[in-house]
Amino acid sequence: MKKFRSGLEKFCHAIRYISMVVLMYAVIVTVIDVILHLFTNYRVLGNMEMVELGMIIMIYLCFGVTQLENGHVRVDFFVNKLPPKGRCAMNGILQLVCAFFCLLLTIQSFKQVSTNYSVGKASQILHLPYWPFSLIMGVGFAVYTLAIILTALEYFQELPNAKPIEGQE
Repeated sequence: MKKFRSGLEKFCHAIRYISMVVLMYAVIVTVIDVILHLFTNYRVLGNMEMVELGMIIMIYLCFGVTQLENGHVRVDFFVNKLPPKGRCAMNGILQLVCAFFCLLLTIQSFKQVSTNYSVGKASQILHLPYWPFSLIMGVGFAVYTLAIILTALEYFQELPNAKPIEGQE
């Protein structure tokens, strides 16, 4: 499991850099748009489209790495009241339920790729096709699903040696 985690972390960190580049691009295009509008009354054509589609890349490619780094917001008020083994079991079960729904979203995202491609769906101003962004969503959800399954397995692996949370002993 350590090798799988290591490989998944490497992949997630690599695709996170794509998100960072898109974020920088979105910031630069927006700043240029504001400056142009301020001084020349011209706008960057399709600025909003580029930023909106860029957000798909930024968000979906970072789901997996955020999961692996425990960066998602958790409301574990009730789960933390359970004894250590119950807490590990409940966290693992909740992760598997989440993985199931993410798997459904992954499948739907990949189905959306073929739909967008065959229909020729594209943005209104720049006519950028939507199917690559649906593909990015599918890849992001697939990586996120793998990260959630890995987290669930780690909770179940921790089950025999579960320790109380500090301060709740």
